[in-house]
Amino acid sequence: MGQKIPKNDRKNVHFLYKSWYDKTQRSEKMDSHLSMIIICAVFLLIGVILGNGAVWVFNRIPGKWLVDYGEEPDEELLHPSCQRIKSTPWKYVFTGFFIVVGIKMGIDNPFYAFAAVLAVWLLLEMSIADIKYMIVPDQFLLMLLVCGLGMIPQTEGGPLDCLIGAAIGLVLTGTITLIGRLVYRKSAVGGADIKLFTALGLLTGMEGILFIFVVSTFASAGHFAWLLLGKRAKRTDEWPMVPYITGAAVLYMVFFRDLLYNGFSIVL
Repeated sequence: MGQKIPKNDRKNVHFLYKSWYDKTQRSEKMDSHLSMIIICAVFLLIGVILGNGAVWVFNRIPGKWLVDYGEEPDEELLHPSCQRIKSTPWKYVFTGFFIVVGIKMGIDNPFYAFAAVLAVWLLLEMSIADIKYMIVPDQFLLMLLVCGLGMIPQTEGGPLDCLIGAAIGLVLTGTITLIGRLVYRKSAVGGADIKLFTALGLLTGMEGILFIFVVSTFASAGHFAWLLLGKRAKRTDEWPMVPYITGAAVLYMVFFRDLLYNGFSIVL
């Protein structure tokens, strides 16, 4: 028979345990609040750097980056003082955008957020180039590919999922290109778009690239149809695709990444 603990002793043990538990909870809450403050401060600074840097870098990249191979840039692209995009209001718009996106992703997963905001910054630079000059610099695509390699450790599905995503991006866009050449005698998807989808597949994995492909395709088709109905575009017009791809990629990385992965895991 074990010795019975006196009632007063039991109360003292209970009181000590409750005191220790309350102190631990308060300490954890303080650590959590401190971590959130640090994350917000870090990504506030990153947002300011990336937002201003988006304008500064685009206005100073070599003119040859913004023309096809074998072509020479015109005087506007070569002029060192020419503003390809105006500093005001865009540096404020981009700064606000990167602060919001960075803090949101940083709170969710700070290690993923560092690489993700850099990827979004590269996508923004490519979108501007595609809108203004109908060109996607290979230099930015190469940097995005390197960024994708850096994000592999933070991808939920691991390296294999990233490789499958890259293969899906390549196969989807390559198939559309082949169909366009066979049916319409011209390429329906540009070579830069193929490389971009391949890099994004490596960056986001299988679920991510499928989401980005479907959303960007429907968004671009819907917008172009709306412009056709309003007689603000012609069927033969070429239209930049990268801004829609960028929008879909941001939606996925910021809002849908965890949701889709968790839902896919439950189905499996």
